[in-house]
Amino acid sequence: MKTPSFPAIPAPPEALAQAATHLHDGRLNQAEAILQALRAAHPADPAVHHLLGRHAAQAGDFTSAIARLTEACRLAPGSAQMPLELGRVRAAMGAFDAAQRHFEQAIALDPTLFDAWFLLGIIHMRNGHHEQALHPLRQAHRLQPDRADALHALADAQFHAGSPKDALPLWQAIVDAQPDNLDARLRLGETCSRLGLHADAVAGYRRALQVFPESPDLWMAIAQAEEDDGNKQAAQDAYRHTTTLKPGWALPLSGLLGIQRAEASPELIAQATTLQQRADLPDAERALLGYALGKTNDGLGEYAAAMASWHDANAARRRMIGPHDRALLERQARQMMAVFDADFFIRRGIHGNPDPRPVFVVGMPRSGTTLTEQIIAAHTQAFGCGELPDIPLIVKQFGDRWPGNASALEDDVLQQQAQHYLDAASRHAPADALRLMDKAPLNYFNLGLIALLFPQARVVWCRREPRDIALSIYSENFSLDSQFATDLGDIGHFIQVQAQLMRHWQAVLPLPILELQYESLVESPEQQARRLIDFVGLPWQPTCLEFHRSERGVQTPSRWQVREPIHGRSAGRWRNYAADLAAFEAIFTNS
Repeated sequence: MKTPSFPAIPAPPEALAQAATHLHDGRLNQAEAILQALRAAHPADPAVHHLLGRHAAQAGDFTSAIARLTEACRLAPGSAQMPLELGRVRAAMGAFDAAQRHFEQAIALDPTLFDAWFLLGIIHMRNGHHEQALHPLRQAHRLQPDRADALHALADAQFHAGSPKDALPLWQAIVDAQPDNLDARLRLGETCSRLGLHADAVAGYRRALQVFPESPDLWMAIAQAEEDDGNKQAAQDAYRHTTTLKPGWALPLSGLLGIQRAEASPELIAQATTLQQRADLPDAERALLGYALGKTNDGLGEYAAAMASWHDANAARRRMIGPHDRALLERQARQMMAVFDADFFIRRGIHGNPDPRPVFVVGMPRSGTTLTEQIIAAHTQAFGCGELPDIPLIVKQFGDRWPGNASALEDDVLQQQAQHYLDAASRHAPADALRLMDKAPLNYFNLGLIALLFPQARVVWCRREPRDIALSIYSENFSLDSQFATDLGDIGHFIQVQAQLMRHWQAVLPLPILELQYESLVESPEQQARRLIDFVGLPWQPTCLEFHRSERGVQTPSRWQVREPIHGRSAGRWRNYAADLAAFEAIFTNS
C-alpha cells in the first residue's frame, strides 16, 4: 500500500505565529490546541511539525519531539532551521554526538546561521574538545560580534585550549562592556595568573572591589593571586577578610593554614578542626581543609593527627573523583613503550624543531622538580617557565589514536606544534634566554613526543626516596585528574610505572637525560648544582645557589619552600609515618 500523499497547503501564518507566541510564553495547552488543528488541516507543512516538535520538547516528551522534527526535516530538506531545532533537542537529551551532526547539517544549509555555529562550539566544549570549539565559536562571534554569550564562550575555549594569551583580550573586552560581570572579572584574573601575570591579576581583582567590595569569591581570588605573586602578608590579610565575609567557608581557612602551617594560632587550628568535624562539610571543602590542617599538625609534630587529617581529605577526594585505574596506567605505559621502541627514531627520522632552548624537568610530583627548575632559572641565561600545560594539550589534539599515530605525523604538523609550544614557553622570557625550563613533572609520559618536537632538548629526571614522595603526594592537594594521589598503594604503583617508563626512555630516546637525586642535591648543593648547570650547557654562576632571593612568582605547592636556601628538612620525613606506609611498602615488597 502506498503512503497517502497530501497537498502541500501551507498553514495560515497568523495561526502559526499565535502558536509560536503561546510556546514562547509557556502556554503549552493553548499552543497544542492550535497545532493539532493545524496538523489535521495541513499535514504536509513542515512549519507545523517544527512547532509540534518544539512543543513536545518543552513538555519533556523528547521522543515525540524528535519524531516531529525529523518529519519537518524530511518535508523541508533545504531548511537549516529544522536540523538546528533537532540538534537542540538532541543536546537537551545529552546525545551530543547526534546534536553535533545536526548542527553541522544546519551550517551546511546556511553558513550564516549564528545559533548553529554557536551551539556546535558549545557541544565541542561539553565534550572537552576545546581546540575544535575555536573555529565554530569564532564564526559565531564574527556573525554577531555583540553577542556576549558567544564572546564569553570563545574566551573560555581559548583559555582551555591552551591559548590564554588569546583569551586575555576577550575577557578584558567582556569586563569593559560589562563591568558588573563578576564571573568575567574572575576569569580575567585567572587568565592573567595562567600567563604568569600575577601582579596584573591582583591589580584587576582590586579594581573589581570598587564594584564588588564584599564578594567572598573576589577576596578569595585576591588572596590566591597575592600568594602566587609571593606577597605572604597581603595573601593572609585577604584570606582573613574572606573568612569574615563568609564564616565557615573552608577555602580561606585552608589558605591561611597553608601559609602559616606550624605557626598557625591555636584559635585558627581549633576553628579548622571544628569545621573538619562537621558531617555536612562538602567533600570539595573537606579535602582542601584536611590537606592544610594535616600539614599544620605535621609541623607541630602531631603526626597521628596529621595522618588522620590526610586520610579524611583523601577519602573525600576519592568520593569526588573516583579511584585510580592501575590497569589502564599499565596499558598506556606498555603502549607507549611499544610504539617508541629502540628503532622508532631510526625508522621515523629526526625532523623536529632544532631549537636547543627547551629543558624538560620530569619525574614524580614532589621529587624536587621545582627546586631543580629554580636552580637553573637563577642563571642569567635561563628562564623558568613553570609547569606549562602545552605538551599535554598537544597530545590531546592528536586524539584517541595517540601514540599509535606517532609515526604517521607529518613534519609540518610537528613544526607547527613545536612553534606553538615555543611561543608559550618564551612568552615572558628575556629575548636572550638560552634555556627555557618546563617543569611539568608528568611530562615523563610524553618524552617520546618531546623527542619528535625538539631533538635538541635536554631532560632532567628528578628522583627521590619513594617513601618521602608518597608521603608528600598523599598530603598535598593535587588536581582533580590525579586519582592516583589519594591512595598510598596507588602512589606506589604510579612510582613503579614511572620508573619503568623512564628506564625505557633512557634506552631508546635520542635525548640526553640527567638523573638528579634529591637527597644528593640537599647534601651537596653546589656539587650537584654545578653538575646540573653543566648538563644544560651553561657556564656556572654562583647565583644558581641563591634562587631563594628571586622575586619571581611560583605557582606550585612548593612556593614557600623555594623561597628558602636549600635544606634537607624534608628528606627522611617518611620515618615519622613509617607505620602508616604499609600499603605503600607492600607495592614494592610484592613486585
